[in-house]
Amino acid sequence: MNAFLWGGGFQGLSDDFGRPSVRQWTGLAYEEGGGAHPRFAVRRRQSVPASGPLAEAVEDAVREARRLAAEDGALLAAAAVDTSRWELVHFSLWEHDTPNADGDVFEVLHLSAPGRDNLPRGRRW
Repeated sequence: MNAFLWGGGFQGLSDDFGRPSVRQWTGLAYEEGGGAHPRFAVRRRQSVPASGPLAEAVEDAVREARRLAAEDGALLAAAAVDTSRWELVHFSLWEHDTPNADGDVFEVLHLSAPGRDNLPRGRRW
């Protein structure tokens, strides 16, 4: 599905007929950082630009996940897109209270992460 949504076929349909809603959440990227104990989480939501190539918007989100994970104190960073609302979501976990990320900040009281070690890293399509 990712290859279709971010490839030329869907872009052509969207250019000709408008971008339809697609009911799914798509993981775009997951990256591990060097942090150890999550204390804060940051969630940033932003609209996918209504015009322009979708592939560029999702590649930007992948690069942002990579950048966030490389920041001091980051445990992980992920990017996803809600194609029913065409909204990008960036999520990151931090070990300090001054994360280098924009968005809504939440205090993390507990993290259950079974299978986290099995998550594939990098771009997801």
